[in-house]
Amino acid sequence: MNELISKGILRIPHSILRISILVFIIYFVYGQFTFKVGGEGTSANYFFVLIPIYYIIKEMKLFLPHKDLLLVMLCFCTLFFLASAIQIEYWDIFHRKLISFLLFFTAFIFAFIRVDNHMITAFKLGTTIFTLLLALNNLLEYRSFDVQDLGYAAKNQIGNQRYGFMYVFVFWMILFFKTEKLFVQLAKIPALILCFTGIFLTFSRSSIVAFAFSIMILALYFARSRNIFSTKLFIQILSFSFLIISIITYSGYYEYLLVPFEFFSEKFTELFTGEGINLNNIYSSEGYRIYLLRKILEFLGTSPFFGSGYLGIWILFEDKAGSAHGQFNDILFRSGVIGLLIYGYLLIKILKFLKETDFGMYIGFWGIIAFGLFHETFKLSHGAFVLAFIVGMWATYARENTYTEKSLNENSD
Repeated sequence: MNELISKGILRIPHSILRISILVFIIYFVYGQFTFKVGGEGTSANYFFVLIPIYYIIKEMKLFLPHKDLLLVMLCFCTLFFLASAIQIEYWDIFHRKLISFLLFFTAFIFAFIRVDNHMITAFKLGTTIFTLLLALNNLLEYRSFDVQDLGYAAKNQIGNQRYGFMYVFVFWMILFFKTEKLFVQLAKIPALILCFTGIFLTFSRSSIVAFAFSIMILALYFARSRNIFSTKLFIQILSFSFLIISIITYSGYYEYLLVPFEFFSEKFTELFTGEGINLNNIYSSEGYRIYLLRKILEFLGTSPFFGSGYLGIWILFEDKAGSAHGQFNDILFRSGVIGLLIYGYLLIKILKFLKETDFGMYIGFWGIIAFGLFHETFKLSHGAFVLAFIVGMWATYARENTYTEKSLNENSD
């Protein structure tokens, strides 16, 4: 407090001001703007690219990514240029191909700046605030109805799988956020409950599968770890789990989760028993995904190495609209088998980095990957921002580690 007030003058530290401004910017970066593409309404917001552009112009400095990341970027660029030259049937829509490639390449834009600790803190706060307010808004909307009368119709009324992976990611980021302050520790409880509620109110099985898969990854981590840190972590998780379950059970809050629980119980029972599942019915969720996968594989039979050259799956349909219904399906279609392998390599490297530096984001990132098996994640603008920022974190970490190693070697010589 004495640092903030000096001689009757309120002084705001530069670090606090910078983080606050960044949190404000990051919060609005997640907001969606609707515009028309080919007559179809599309929601997106790629204004996050302005953040690194601002820093590059401000500092007049461009940091080069490390060799691993440069190689990945070079491979994707090569695929684009080769596909653009070879696929003459798409020359008339080259502008669409170029735009798709540039949007895809936003994943690497933060790699050209230094992502410092203040930016990471702001990213976590901004992402958490946006996601919690989104969950709160969904809960309030759900409460405005008669829950029992609405029943499973809530899926169409408030359900939205678009942000399902964000709830999973932020849940683990909050849980493993390190702090010694009691107030912040206590504030985690309602925040975790909101995220948990958000996951269920998506009424999307993908959200539940992603959350369950991230729990499985966590369990495997504990099974393979035997150090003291893991024991303390395990006790902390049990404590939070007990508090959350107790509050939900004895506060009456569970009433808002009964219908979602019943919905998912019924849907997963049908899935495991095979009742009501018809993979040949393209109008069902499972059948339509099988249909799309067949279309993608048929297309790849004509262009296995380059895919569509970053054009979307919409090129296969007369109405020029469509979704691949899966992040990896989308990457496979856009960049072919080679592109999918490179993309997988990139995700593995990111996971290794997060495991070393941020355990909460590591478990949450696994959840995003699992979610991506059924829906787009990093293709969506808010998912693209999450990936781009984490890539920037990795690039900065690798660059500074390389610099430190060189300095140590020079000093030892």
